[in-house]
Amino acid sequence: MPGAAENAYKVRERRIRDAVALKSPDRVPVVPNGPAWPARALGVKMTDVASTPEVSYKRIIAAYTGLGDIDGIQSPAYDVSTLGIQWLSRVSVPGRELPDTDLWQVNEGEIMTSDDYDLIIAEGFASWLERYYVERLPGTIEAFNRFVKTVPDALALCQEKGIVPFTPAVTTIPYEYFSGGRSLKLFLLDLFRQGDKVQAAMDAAMPVLIERARQTIRGLDLVGVWVGGWRSASEFISPRLWERFVLPYFKQMVEVVIEEGAIPVLHFDANWDRDLERLRELPPGKCVLSLDGKTDIFRAKKILGDRMCIMGDVPASLFALGTVQDVKDYCKRLLTEVGPAGFILSSGCDVPIDAKYENVRAMVEAVL
Repeated sequence: MPGAAENAYKVRERRIRDAVALKSPDRVPVVPNGPAWPARALGVKMTDVASTPEVSYKRIIAAYTGLGDIDGIQSPAYDVSTLGIQWLSRVSVPGRELPDTDLWQVNEGEIMTSDDYDLIIAEGFASWLERYYVERLPGTIEAFNRFVKTVPDALALCQEKGIVPFTPAVTTIPYEYFSGGRSLKLFLLDLFRQGDKVQAAMDAAMPVLIERARQTIRGLDLVGVWVGGWRSASEFISPRLWERFVLPYFKQMVEVVIEEGAIPVLHFDANWDRDLERLRELPPGKCVLSLDGKTDIFRAKKILGDRMCIMGDVPASLFALGTVQDVKDYCKRLLTEVGPAGFILSSGCDVPIDAKYENVRAMVEAVL
């Protein structure tokens, strides 16, 4: 790493780590996210970021570093195979099922059956999962392995640019895997009809997911890890079910990520308003709560501000439909009411594919 880039990296990493530790850094760090927007921003085919991993990270890093003085990128490397891997679902891919300029799409449907819970319990999650990928999602594991080989290059390029690859790897809990493979409707019915069996399968899966998270953190020496929650907010299920099938598993995964020396970034899409108090049970000054705009980020700050760094949450609608002044005004509110201590400015989930370039740049410039 050249001297100037190395120094810039150290400054930016310290800025992020100070925010995570609930301190006030020299300025609020800005760490954008989203793999689709870079293709539109650079005027290249969506296949460049969706399914060509040797090119994808270069496009993502070029688009976001071109905006100005960012501190990092949440996910600097991407391939759509990661969706199939984690959601146990089929994905329509640009250049294959879709035009090569279109956005990829997860196809909701029942691929995992009710009988699979018994198989997971009987034979173990690892062997079941390997067979699932081969038989029901052919080509997914091969594409994912091709992508994994490019991740070290993406991390190295970030460092060469003096920016932090904040969360280049993703882990999650069994709930998210099963709800994708079963389809959300059927999975939620399973929680009522055969909750004991679902829990037994989750308990069989969890050690495998934990060990894979450990090995990923160690192998890549990660700063942070996405701990994803997409459908596990209790807006989808009753608090009773959430207490049983969601919270204990997130606690386990967060503890493991911290134990391995990385920062758990709780990438929580959907509405987590009624779960915020329970998140106070997670280790203080160690986690980041990354919100997508559906959870009230200002309320989250009031409830969790003394326990957890908050990240977000410029909404997709503002990027796509707002003006530069709209973005600046919202960012100013975030910087003053959620920041400056314990806050990282970012997009709410991803910068959307149709975001105006000047609006994304306005978010970056808001911290300067």
